[in-house]
Amino acid sequence: MKILQHNEPELSAVAEEVAEGEDVSFVIGEMLRIMRELGGIGLAANQIGELKRIIVIRVGSFKQTIINPVLTLGKGGKSTAKEECLSYPSLSILKVRNKKLIVRGFDENWKPVKFKLKALAARCVQHEVDHLDGITIGNIGEFNEAK
Repeated sequence: MKILQHNEPELSAVAEEVAEGEDVSFVIGEMLRIMRELGGIGLAANQIGELKRIIVIRVGSFKQTIINPVLTLGKGGKSTAKEECLSYPSLSILKVRNKKLIVRGFDENWKPVKFKLKALAARCVQHEVDHLDGITIGNIGEFNEAK
């Protein structure tokens, strides 16, 4: 498997929920491998062509796979920061995101998980969930060339 780039149709498709208990270990393994090889901090399954609601995050000490993530946006305001994406390596965008959130879902062993996140981890999860909803920095419409 490889990372999809630019306008490949899977990047703008909405990912389907994973059936509870489904073995997605191969997909998760590939996601982690690709993210590690490319030096990323997050990846959504549709970025490798799998239309499944799975994200992997590696931000500082927060390292987690989340299947079927559901976000509850937290209070604490918003922040604007530059975002980049492994699927659009030549682009960056200034994006407003919530500073805090709660994410629920399942880990790779189908155990329920719930995390309260802030700062970069919260931003990264929001970016990856956008991917699962077919929203990318390439289709937002306002972007700047990365330096």
